[in-house]
Amino acid sequence: MDPIDASPLVDGLLMIHKIISRGLLVSLQKCDEYIRKQGILPEEAAGFFTYVSTLKKVTHAHHLSEDEIAFPYFKDKIEAPYNRLNEDHITISHVLDKIDKCLLDFSSDGLGKLRKVLDEFDKLWVQHIKIEEENFTAQKVHQIAGIKEQVTIAKKIGSHSSKNAGPGPLAVPFLVYNLEGKDREAFMEHFPMIVKKVIVPIIWKRQWKKMSPFLL
Repeated sequence: MDPIDASPLVDGLLMIHKIISRGLLVSLQKCDEYIRKQGILPEEAAGFFTYVSTLKKVTHAHHLSEDEIAFPYFKDKIEAPYNRLNEDHITISHVLDKIDKCLLDFSSDGLGKLRKVLDEFDKLWVQHIKIEEENFTAQKVHQIAGIKEQVTIAKKIGSHSSKNAGPGPLAVPFLVYNLEGKDREAFMEHFPMIVKKVIVPIIWKRQWKKMSPFLL
């Protein structure tokens, strides 16, 4: 995207969609692998549990921030199927609620049930983000808000999400390390240097290291 056309609000939306999409894909692929091997590797069990659980929390936090901040802000400014999007959030939330029970059983049968729930989530997710990304474009957002206002709203959304995404030592690495290259650099651009260089990669690593096999 040309820097002139870049939208902080839309960029943030696309970034979190990319993170959740990768988290969902990795979770599905790992389920398939473990089912083929008739069980999860003992050394990966705790990490997989944490990875999928964090995926659930990050998705919930993202949708909550849309329901409570983004959509109310956009509603009178950009035409979009808000009722459909809100209903999608409720439906996806009900699907995500099934994950916790599935994570208690890593037998082949239990993994099959988890795989089924994740597949249900995936089908809903793909259609949902397609609608959002078609309706909330950089062009439309630029027509209703300047860059300064977009940055302000984006920060409010980010702050709101962080309060609902679970423990920071798990949620932040999940967000950061499900991105790579320029996407990761852009996501971490406004992080304080101590967070980027010390807190996330060093101080918090003991807590998120178990998720390493699933991260970039």
